[in-house]
Amino acid sequence: MDNLELLSEYGTFLREKKEEGKKIVAFISHDNIPEELIDAAGFVPLRLMFAGNDDLMDSSHDYLPPSTCAFAQSCIGLFSQKPDQYNFLELVDFFIVSNHCVSDICASEIISKYFNISRLNFYISYTKNENSMKYFKLELIDLKKQLENIIGYKIEDEIIKKSIKKYNSFKKKLLELSLLNIKGSEKLKILQSAMLYGPSFLPKLESFIQKYNGSQILTSKGLKDILLTGGSIFIGDHLIDLIEEGGGNIIYLDTWIGNNYYSQIYEDTILDSMENPCDLLVQRFKNNIFGDHSVPNFLENKISQIEKIYLDHKKKTGRKLGIINHIIKFCDHISIMSTHLKNKLQEKGIQVLNLERDYSRAIRGQLNTRIEAFLEMI
Repeated sequence: MDNLELLSEYGTFLREKKEEGKKIVAFISHDNIPEELIDAAGFVPLRLMFAGNDDLMDSSHDYLPPSTCAFAQSCIGLFSQKPDQYNFLELVDFFIVSNHCVSDICASEIISKYFNISRLNFYISYTKNENSMKYFKLELIDLKKQLENIIGYKIEDEIIKKSIKKYNSFKKKLLELSLLNIKGSEKLKILQSAMLYGPSFLPKLESFIQKYNGSQILTSKGLKDILLTGGSIFIGDHLIDLIEEGGGNIIYLDTWIGNNYYSQIYEDTILDSMENPCDLLVQRFKNNIFGDHSVPNFLENKISQIEKIYLDHKKKTGRKLGIINHIIKFCDHISIMSTHLKNKLQEKGIQVLNLERDYSRAIRGQLNTRIEAFLEMI
């Protein structure tokens, strides 16, 4: 399925949900939005996980300067232009304003205000300590109240817990997908589709896993194994094509559309031991130590995690694992840490490419040259 077909089918899916009387809640993608609460309210979570282009970025400059994160620019551009393939954005009823980063806040507020979409608030601590856990729980309770005010009745704990279990099973199946030994681009396409649709995609996901379980990529052609960290590859982005054209194969997606999402699963004993579903969501936030809302130890945790994956892969396969740190231009979270991350990993003998870019078509050749040079070096 190509991107145009995916977006067309997804638009049909959302229109059917609207006809059923469901509301659509959009938010800029990151790994701490409690989609289970949105689902428990009977709403449809819509992640903005779509890559941009020159036109979308340019059209955002009436609202924010060009020195804003290219992804945030593209999100604003989508609502400003509403290209034909994204006309389902007209169906959005509510927009969650959150604070994954400064650009997230700015873009979310602009989209809500200037495109007349009702706003929901959900703010997150950048630290991980006792007080931040209490604050996160208060925000969960407040978001629950905001949703209850819309639907006009209380969302029962058992409904929220049922949704948590549903998403937990979904993430476990995505983890199975991540372990398939298939081409990275094929894995990414099904992962993007699954995360866009949510648990309703589970039957197709299971069918895909069953079909490709046991498949083998052709290592004899000299494909270089790659771990992608940093910014996600969103729907419509050509970056993974450039990596594969240069002779690389992404076998590990250490990004929000990837391990940061499907690694956040509960063991059955935890699900059964906590009666309050908000406590379960707080526990997940607490355990998400590899997300960049884990100050002060995020970088140390990330470096240790990548080193472990690298060493385990080398022991298992005898092959080196190259690290591409994908930096979406003007993304403060990733760019400000990129030099330290690269230096610390290279001290350990792990080769890293810091690849900073926006969604401009003009830089495709430059990206191709840098990726090929890095892959030849591995």
